Amino acid sequence: MPCKIAYEEVSYVIEGPRAAKVEELPQIVKLTSWIFGFERVGARMDEAFPHFLNESNIENLRVIVSDGKVVSHVGFWEGWLNLYGCWVKAGLVGAVCTHPDYRNRGYASALVRDAFRKMREDGVDFVMVSGKRTLYSRAGCVEAGKVYRFRTRPSAITIFEDVEVKPYTEDRVMDLVTLYQREPVRFKRSLDEFKLLAGRRIREGVAKVRHLIAYKRRRPIAYISALEFDGTWSLVEYAGSRRAVLRIISDLSKTPGIETFELNIPYGDWEMLSLLEDVGLKPQTSSAPASLAILNPMKFAEKIRLYVEERIGDVEFIVESKPDGIRIQLSDSRLELRDPREFTLLVFGRPETVENPDTPDFDPDSIPEPFKTVFPMPTPTYGLNYI
Repeated sequence: MPCKIAYEEVSYVIEGPRAAKVEELPQIVKLTSWIFGFERVGARMDEAFPHFLNESNIENLRVIVSDGKVVSHVGFWEGWLNLYGCWVKAGLVGAVCTHPDYRNRGYASALVRDAFRKMREDGVDFVMVSGKRTLYSRAGCVEAGKVYRFRTRPSAITIFEDVEVKPYTEDRVMDLVTLYQREPVRFKRSLDEFKLLAGRRIREGVAKVRHLIAYKRRRPIAYISALEFDGTWSLVEYAGSRRAVLRIISDLSKTPGIETFELNIPYGDWEMLSLLEDVGLKPQTSSAPASLAILNPMKFAEKIRLYVEERIGDVEFIVESKPDGIRIQLSDSRLELRDPREFTLLVFGRPETVENPDTPDFDPDSIPEPFKTVFPMPTPTYGLNYI
C-alpha cells in the first residue's frame, strides 16, 4: 500500500534554501518518490536517477527544511556536454517538488533561484530543466531546441543492413562507449557512469531501459537504448550508423507485444531524418527537449567560437550584455536582443510547438543572414543522462 507522507501542523522552524545533508538523503528519496508516483509501483527515485540522487551529489540537492523535515527539493547534476567539438559545462535540473501541505509559500521558486545561483558559481554554462513551467521561465529558461517526434510500427521501417543484433550485457559496455564517443553531441561519461546509466530505470521504476547493439564483422556499429512501456517502445538514446539503428528498430517487429515505436530525433541529425523520410515517415511536429538557459552569453560565445569559425570563417564574433539586453556582432552584422532568453532561442532555435505561454516573441526568420549560417546549433538531448 502506498504510504502518504503526512506532516503535522506545528510552529515552523524553516531552514533553507541550502544544500541537503547526507542524513537527509533518505527523506529526499521518500518525498520525491511519493510526489512523482514511484512509490505507487514499489520503486524509488534513486533507482531511476542513481547518478543524481546520491551522497556524492549532495551539495547539488537543494532543500527547504521545516522542523527537521525536508518539505521542498530542487536538485541538479553537473557535467560536460560536447557540441561539435566545443565543451560546455552543463547543469541538468530535476526532481523539483514541494510537499502539498507546504505549497504556495514560494519554496520552489526560492530553491530554483538558489540552484541557479550555485550553478553560476560552479561555472555552469548551459542548463536543461525537465519541465516547461513558468517557474523555470522566471529563472531565465525558455523552450528552445528542436526535437522531431515520430510514432510508427517497427515493421514500417524497411531498412536493409546486414547486421547481427545482440542485447546489452555489462561486459559489452565498451561497445557502447566506443560508439557514443563518436557522436558530435554527447555528454562526457566515465566508464563507471556509463555502467551506472546503462542499468538505470527511468519511468516510475516500471522497466529498465533496454539496450540493443548491432554488430558487423563482429564489430559494434550502432546501438539503441529504448524504454518499453505498455506496448510502446520509446527511443531514449542511439549512436553509430543510422541505417543500423533503424535496422535494430525494424527487427523489433519480430518481438511479440511491441505495437508502437516512438523516435525523438534532434535537429541537426539530418541523416536520420532523411532516412526516416525515405521510408515514408513524417514527424508530427518539433518541440523542445527541455527548458533551456544559457547562463552567461558572453562566456558561452567564447566556448563555441571554434564552431562559429568553422562555419563562417575567422570573423568578429562578439556578445555583449547591455542594460537594455544583449548585443551580438557577427562579421559585419549586428543583432540586438531585448530579452536574454532570446539568446538561447537564437543559439538552439525555437520549436514549432511551445507549451509555456511565457515565451519571447522571437522570429528566427528575421535575423541577418550570417546568423542563419551559424544558428541554430544542433539540439542537445538528455539521452541516458535524463533527470
